[in-house]
Amino acid sequence: MKAEWVEEKRAELKELLFGLAESQSLLSKPEEVKEICRKLELIYCAPGREDNFRHYYSDIFAVLCQIDRDSHLGNTEILSQNMNLIRLRYRPQNMSSETEKYIDISKEINKLYDHINLDIARINYSKAIEMRSNEKLQQLNDTVSKMEENIEKADDLQKQYITILGIFASIVLAFTGGIAFSTSVLENISAASIYRIALVVTGLAFTLVNVIYLLTRFILEIHKKSGEVISYPVFMRNLNFLFIGIFFLVLISWLFDIKRAAEIFRNYIY
Repeated sequence: MKAEWVEEKRAELKELLFGLAESQSLLSKPEEVKEICRKLELIYCAPGREDNFRHYYSDIFAVLCQIDRDSHLGNTEILSQNMNLIRLRYRPQNMSSETEKYIDISKEINKLYDHINLDIARINYSKAIEMRSNEKLQQLNDTVSKMEENIEKADDLQKQYITILGIFASIVLAFTGGIAFSTSVLENISAASIYRIALVVTGLAFTLVNVIYLLTRFILEIHKKSGEVISYPVFMRNLNFLFIGIFFLVLISWLFDIKRAAEIFRNYIY
């Protein structure tokens, strides 16, 4: 019987606490305060029992946690305010039919109020720690994200530097190869036709200039801003037209052998 009585009182106390957490206007009238005090007396002092009911700390903590998680159940601060109002206004007014003495549960109400505030403070403290931990975790995540971005940027820069170095090496090799080929051509200038030399030199100049431009253009493409368009320069267009004009001029001269025609004309005059 005692176990059943205890479980019944535990359920009644939890139900009462949920009710006290719903509204601040619940105890706006003295009659309402008296009614709640009478319910508490019936919970803690049952007729025909010598020992008073002792509330469970775990029940109070469970009720507060449920209220804190679900705002529809009420508010823990409202519960604390209502319990404080009950604590201040409670006065023994009801007589026990068995002892013919006033029922006094002031100690039980004070303990209940103290335990409620203690658990509310614990919950708020835990929430504050959790909030600070989440802030620190967010800061850590932001720092990690920035580090990852910086690592990616560093990798991209490294790739760009390697690419640029490779392009410059290609430019040097192309220029060196062109100079070596030009030197070979000039060394054998006496053994070849002037038209062949002119065609080879023009073709070599055209190739070297455009290869060097393409390599430097690739560097510009790497470092250009997003959405920026790099147009083909006018001087390169004019220079290529010049090379092509010289090439065809030399080719036509070779086809009609202008040099031989000039010698014949000069011999004929003199």
